[in-house]
Amino acid sequence: MMTHSGAKLIRIIMIVWSVTLLLVTTSVQAQDELAATLEVLSPGVQVQRVNTVNWIDVRVEAIVGVGDRIRTDATGRALITFFTDGTETELEPSTEMIIQAFSGNESQFTISIEVLIGQTIQQLNRLLDPASRYEVITPGMNLGARGTQFAIRVEPDGRSAMLVREGEVEAANEDASAAVPSGFGVRAPEDGALSDVVRASSFEELDAALDGCTAVLTTPDDVSLNVRLAPNIDAPRVGVISASDVNILIGKTESSGWYRIQYRGGFGWILSSTALVDETCVGLREFPDDQGAEDPTLYESLGDDVTLDSLLEFAGQPSPEATTSP
Repeated sequence: MMTHSGAKLIRIIMIVWSVTLLLVTTSVQAQDELAATLEVLSPGVQVQRVNTVNWIDVRVEAIVGVGDRIRTDATGRALITFFTDGTETELEPSTEMIIQAFSGNESQFTISIEVLIGQTIQQLNRLLDPASRYEVITPGMNLGARGTQFAIRVEPDGRSAMLVREGEVEAANEDASAAVPSGFGVRAPEDGALSDVVRASSFEELDAALDGCTAVLTTPDDVSLNVRLAPNIDAPRVGVISASDVNILIGKTESSGWYRIQYRGGFGWILSSTALVDETCVGLREFPDDQGAEDPTLYESLGDDVTLDSLLEFAGQPSPEATTSP
């Protein structure tokens, strides 16, 4: 007759055996979805395994798979090398990402990662064949590349930015898509429109090109500045603005002294020889001297003697009446 203590021991053995079997089964399943090696470049790296809640400190290196989250603290840096021919993702400090998908071999593969916050650098050391796919998901846009190097930044509010250092990257969201070549960048807020594709070699340059730089303008006797549809004296005037009301410049022409400003919901151009741009600005976006007209339909209001039809005619756009069906 089995004693109470003997029955309790058998129950414990059965529980241990069940847990061991579960761990072994989970391990075998996970082996099919292992995707990359994780190397710690500087301390402060953690992994959260798929279907778990605890974060694990990684001291030197580890194997990571589909569904795993990787994050770095304020000083941590990590390098993820996928089981393919030299495909890498480097995580800068204060970054978090997820491996969403991985499959393939040395000749063909599919990789999908999601950058939740922080900055990463992607490196593909060879041109991908048509059957391969490398995708990076961010809150603002999805990015696809073939044989290139590009950097990503995701801010706490979800605004996403990307710079191409080599090759070309396709940026897309529900709003639009754009091919971004080497030496250029693009940006998008979460659930918002893609920005213009602008020349930039750093995120600071990208922000300056898209957001502009603070500046101080003066005119003799407080004379107002004419705001024109394009950077030339023959372009239609869309209104006037006081020099003291201009505190941000969005861009400039290469050599002719015209500056682009935000104006009444759109953009306009002013001519100035006194503009003093904040010395901390890394550089205004440059436009060619023969830059074309702005979009007149963006203006919320115009000068008293200005008509939308005249601006549309100069810009080569049809009037609303001409595009309205009878």
